[in-house]
Amino acid sequence: MGEFGWAYLNDVVSGQGVEGAVQYASGASGLISGSEDFVYDTTTSTLLLTGSMIISGTLQAHTFDIIHTNKIELQASGSSNFGNDSADTHVFTGSVTIISGGLSLAYKRTTSENFYSASVTNSIIGHSGSGYIAITLPSASVAGVGKTLIIKDEFNATRTEATMIAVSASTGDKIDHATSYSITGDNAALTLYSDGVSNWFIY
Repeated sequence: MGEFGWAYLNDVVSGQGVEGAVQYASGASGLISGSEDFVYDTTTSTLLLTGSMIISGTLQAHTFDIIHTNKIELQASGSSNFGNDSADTHVFTGSVTIISGGLSLAYKRTTSENFYSASVTNSIIGHSGSGYIAITLPSASVAGVGKTLIIKDEFNATRTEATMIAVSASTGDKIDHATSYSITGDNAALTLYSDGVSNWFIY
């Protein structure tokens, strides 16, 4: 490992620094030294570095566990995934621009159900059944400020009062200052946003 300017020494050879310290050339005389900030733990096969690492080439690893990162530039090709659970939250400060491609939202189709409790993970609810259905909105405070929800009548017939889509706010919440809203007519839709407190507003 001399070509890299550092080496790891075991107990057979006398090294400098704490136990497990990775050795490196120190000074013009070529002496070796070690530091508690650069240690190799043989029991866990772990290299521990306290401080910064600057890599001019390519870093490859089977798995990255990132605790905190400051991004200077991020470029990626191919598909990518963020998170692995619907409860995960990803926060962006600034604008998001899609140059090409499309934006897909979470879609739920209801058919023969007569009741459905919407969750914060729903973005589009399409009712394709011919019968009455009652849909309860999630709490605005749980959904969060700016959460949007679309409820659409997908059935190809006029929806009457008897077969309406009855949308109700959670206890204590309002929909445009009312507790409920009825979707009737021909293929009507209801688009809502949350104020993050106790109201859903139609827009």
